[in-house]
Amino acid sequence: MPSTALILCGGLGTRLNSVSNGYPKCLMNVNGRPFLSYLLELLNSNNFQDIVLCTGYNHDQVQNKIGFEYKDCSIRYSRETSPLGTGGAIVQASQKLESEWFMVMNGDSYCSFDLNAQSLLNIQKSLIFVHKVNDVSRFGTVKFDKQNNVLSFQEKNAKSNPGYINAGIYWLHRSSIDSLSKNTFISMEKEVLPSLLGKLQVVQCDKGFIDIGTPISYARADNFFNAQP
Repeated sequence: MPSTALILCGGLGTRLNSVSNGYPKCLMNVNGRPFLSYLLELLNSNNFQDIVLCTGYNHDQVQNKIGFEYKDCSIRYSRETSPLGTGGAIVQASQKLESEWFMVMNGDSYCSFDLNAQSLLNIQKSLIFVHKVNDVSRFGTVKFDKQNNVLSFQEKNAKSNPGYINAGIYWLHRSSIDSLSKNTFISMEKEVLPSLLGKLQVVQCDKGFIDIGTPISYARADNFFNAQP
């Protein structure tokens, strides 16, 4: 059975609208290619073969641009007709899954990792990928102990302290979402992740992180990917 990853691509991207003019965030041009292609490349290199794009706003543009395959990966779509939030989009897409374990990635952020699909299956634990930054004020923080067990999630605030942020990548078992209501707006960050405390461990990805959620961060994307090995 192929390993599956969900990519959350349904956001409205209002913070980026001054430069996107309503174009889907995940398709924004970075070095002459859609931002989403970097996520697809990362998943392909880690032996994920089944990718579900969770779309909503401008679904047709995403499907027309990306299509139904990328190298060794097949691509399917889970389209929401009304906003379901990050958690609700996962619940809807889970109805298309055959595997018990699956990857989830935000469609507007990138953090490189080198845990391939088989290694993740062997871990058999729910995981959240984190990245260390010098200023957590824009992101909020993930607190964890020496055994990498997540202790808490803290909302973003005005303090510019160093710390670990949620990199927008998760490895989950379908039991973590099976009890959630379908066709309901659910926040991954505010509702799903806190419910997993005591079961969730961190994976540190230290090869660089970027999100393109604001014009300033999007402007850095070309140089970020040019510097990647």
